[in-house]
Amino acid sequence: MKNRRIYNRTHSYAKAVFLFYDLIGYVRDISAEGLRIELVSDEIPEFSETAHTTIISHPDLELDPFNILTEIRWTQRNGPTIAVGLKVVKFSSSQGEEIFTHLVKLFADLNSQPD
Repeated sequence: MKNRRIYNRTHSYAKAVFLFYDLIGYVRDISAEGLRIELVSDEIPEFSETAHTTIISHPDLELDPFNILTEIRWTQRNGPTIAVGLKVVKFSSSQGEEIFTHLVKLFADLNSQPD
C-alpha cells in the first residue's frame, strides 16, 4: 500500500492515556500530524471519534505530560493489542505543542542514526 502521509512517521516511545475511556497505551510512532498508539484492551475506539489524550514521555527525557485532542483515523487488532492511528486536532497548550514538536524531532533524529 502506498504511503499517503505528508510527514513520515518515526518509531517512538511514550505512554498515552485516553481520558474518559480509562484506556492506557504506548506511542509506537509519531509524526508532525499524528501518532500510532498500541492499546492493551478489548475495547476498540470508534473511527472518527475524538479522544482527549495525555502523552507521558519517558522519565529520562524530563518533559512534562501534555494533553492533545485527537481524532481516531483507523484501528487494527494486532493479537492482544489494538493499534490506533490518531490525527492531532488541537493542543491544550502552547507548551504541549512545543513538547510534541520536540518529541517528533528527537525521535526523527534518533531513527536517522546509523546502527
